[in-house]
Amino acid sequence: MTYVPRTYPEIVRDVLTTLTGGVVREVLTVPAGQDPVLVLDRLADRPVRRVSHLQGRIKVGAAPDAPEVDYRFTPADFELVSAGGTGELDAIAFRPGGRRPVPLSTLTVNYYPVDARPAPLTDLNVGSVVRTMLESVCREVALSYQQLRHVYDSAFLDSAEGSALDRVVALVGVTRLPAGHPVATLRFARAAGTVGRITVPANTRVTDGAGNRYLTVAELTLEPGETARTVTARAETPATAVVEAGALSRPEVVIAGIETVRNDEPARALATAESDDDLRRRARAALAGTVRGTVDALRFAVRSVPGVKDVTVTEFPNGVAGEISLVVAYAQDTPEAQAEVARVVEATRPAGVRVIGATAAPKRLDAQVELTVAGSTVPTGAELASLTAGAVQRVTDYLRGVPTGGLVRRSQLSAAALADPRLVDAAVTLVPAGEGPVPEFQLPAGAVLEVGTVTVTKTAAENPAAPAPTTAVADVAFPAHLVAGVTQADAQAALTLAVDAHLGTLAPDRPLTVDALLAAVRDDTRYAAVRADVVVTVTSGTGAGARFLQLTDGVGAYPPAPAETVTRGQLTLDVREGAA
Repeated sequence: MTYVPRTYPEIVRDVLTTLTGGVVREVLTVPAGQDPVLVLDRLADRPVRRVSHLQGRIKVGAAPDAPEVDYRFTPADFELVSAGGTGELDAIAFRPGGRRPVPLSTLTVNYYPVDARPAPLTDLNVGSVVRTMLESVCREVALSYQQLRHVYDSAFLDSAEGSALDRVVALVGVTRLPAGHPVATLRFARAAGTVGRITVPANTRVTDGAGNRYLTVAELTLEPGETARTVTARAETPATAVVEAGALSRPEVVIAGIETVRNDEPARALATAESDDDLRRRARAALAGTVRGTVDALRFAVRSVPGVKDVTVTEFPNGVAGEISLVVAYAQDTPEAQAEVARVVEATRPAGVRVIGATAAPKRLDAQVELTVAGSTVPTGAELASLTAGAVQRVTDYLRGVPTGGLVRRSQLSAAALADPRLVDAAVTLVPAGEGPVPEFQLPAGAVLEVGTVTVTKTAAENPAAPAPTTAVADVAFPAHLVAGVTQADAQAALTLAVDAHLGTLAPDRPLTVDALLAAVRDDTRYAAVRADVVVTVTSGTGAGARFLQLTDGVGAYPPAPAETVTRGQLTLDVREGAA
């Protein structure tokens, strides 16, 4: 229930209408549909002489979800018509070109019936005795409405002030901190290598070596990528010592993911009593943990169940009062977790409210990681296994911390992988189930992330060392028919020059093949190669590590390695009988 006080102009308007024989605040419902002429139900005291006031709600804009605002309709928007077939004016019809109210909304109308009794008073002009007395009474009534509004607001945490707020927060065991109460600012720092969101609950206790205890006044959340955040803490009692800088460093409960806690500045005593805003902030944390029957209490209770990752609570999911939708995302979806959720929902839900439960749909997401290692070499063996396993674990932990309906950012995944100082870069590719690779992934509303396979697909060095120069030797057996008048020595010399020139053009992307060699050394003026019998034997490496590759026409290719040179070995010109 919401209390809305009536304003002074509204009260004066209705009192004047009543005093002059009119009908005030009759409520009409707007019919559904978009007829060119919108006719409302007939008025109660018909026939009607005139309408003095008509107010309702209109949409600002043509979009279906356009906002609605209160609006006072004028004669340009409506007119009186005869809807009963008697010829007498008894209903309101909206003109085709005027403003139209929202379908199924309500209208408030003041009007004068034809048979209204004569007004007992006629001097209602501004400044007259009657008008002045009437407006004075209306002012007092309007003031009473505002005083009742203040009484209404004093019952709620968000609007109560001063002593009223003290009484509201006392219901959850919170009292205003007086002047002189010690307070400190605590800095919570994330542990190295941890990823995801870390939450420090309100009222977390931190002490010093002498046993002075301070409690955080609000919940603190470190988002992924944040290394540290600060929060105000209050002393347990006004008599607690005002500690020095760095003294508060001992949390009474270990918080996963938090490495250090300390007060970088000395504690201080409040110069004045705690303000209303600070008191409200502190009371909300206590309210979430102690009150039952509220949405916050239901959300807090379900999220506290072991195995629950996140929960989404929606009021009026079907537009029906008394219903709440509860979508639970389980980190470990077990029968025990589901049974515990059902128990706490039944214990926490408001009496008479129906809770519609559902489990968040899982959405599988795989990740592929490419790592760049500092230095010129990539580690091997156990060191490489440790490096890749750590990156996989950190990326997996981050993905497990993504809330229901959250956004998975590749930059944050890369930051998680780079927590190892041995790494200088990490490229992460996200692959949702049934979809192609994407740079970022937005979980659908109500869906929980199911972490699939996280693999390291490539590990490279930041500044790889240039490969050492190597040499491969190509032995060529070249059967050929000589052109008449050409000696074997002339043909051998020409062939040698052509082979050497071709071998000098080879590269990893231009391999050595018999086809390419024959095209490069072709010389129809001296010889004609016996193509099918040409054989090239390539020897790479030395000693026990030497490798041999034999190339023939259309079979085999040898691409030189980076920084490798292919030189000519033995070139045998086998002169065959017959004309070229």
